[in-house]
Parts: sequence; structure tokens; C-alpha cells
Amino acid sequence: MSHLLIQHIYISRNRLKKLLLLIMGVAMIGCATGPITKMAKNNNAKMAKLSLRMTKAQVIELMGPAQKTEAYETKTGGTLEYLLYITQAEFEVNWTDKHFTPLCFIDGKLKGWGRNFYDDTIKIRKEIIKNP
Repeated sequence: MSHLLIQHIYISRNRLKKLLLLIMGVAMIGCATGPITKMAKNNNAKMAKLSLRMTKAQVIELMGPAQKTEAYETKTGGTLEYLLYITQAEFEVNWTDKHFTPLCFIDGKLKGWGRNFYDDTIKIRKEIIKNP
């Protein structure tokens, strides 16, 4: 009799482990399709509607508020601004640059967007950015 009881407990433990693994898997999938993933998909879809020379106000009306911003004063007194939007979602808590797509504005007009454009403008614009 005790042998059957031990076997029943063993089977119950295995079923419990499988159930817990299933619950954890469903929870992880739920996180992947959560609000950040939806925001990234929406931002990507909206970016397809961008066009060069749009004003900053027009872009914000289309895209909504940026998740991050950067701004620099140029040596000529103009402004170089970046609005950064989440466009990649992963199972990470700490968002890095790769998760954001920057939109570049010079004196309030959209001049370009994307990580390559950002990297290039930062390198090129270093000579026009005013040093404090």
C-alpha cells in the first residue's frame, strides 16, 4: 500500500512541475505581447508615415510624445534635437539605444531618422555643437 502512495506522490509532483512550467511559459508570452511590444509596433507603423521637413509639432501629432529626448545648441545658436521612440521590444528591463529609433530635428524640421542617421549626425555635428 505504501508503495502505491509513494508512486502517486511522485506522479503528482511531476504533474505539478509540468503545470508550473506551463504557467511560466504562458506568463512569458504574455510579457512579450504586452504594452511595450504594442507601443513598438505602433511606433514602427507611424514612422512609415514620416516625411522629411515635417515640423516637430507635426511629428509629435503623428507619433505622440517621445519616450526619450536629446537636445543640443549649435554654435550658430540653432538647435539639434532628437526624439527617440521605442521600436524594438524584447524580454529586457533595461532599455538600451538599440530599442529606440531617433528622429533628428534641426531648427524644428525633421532632417532624418534611424540609428545610422543618428550616429552620422552626432559625428558630423560635433563641430557645430556648442561646447559649454
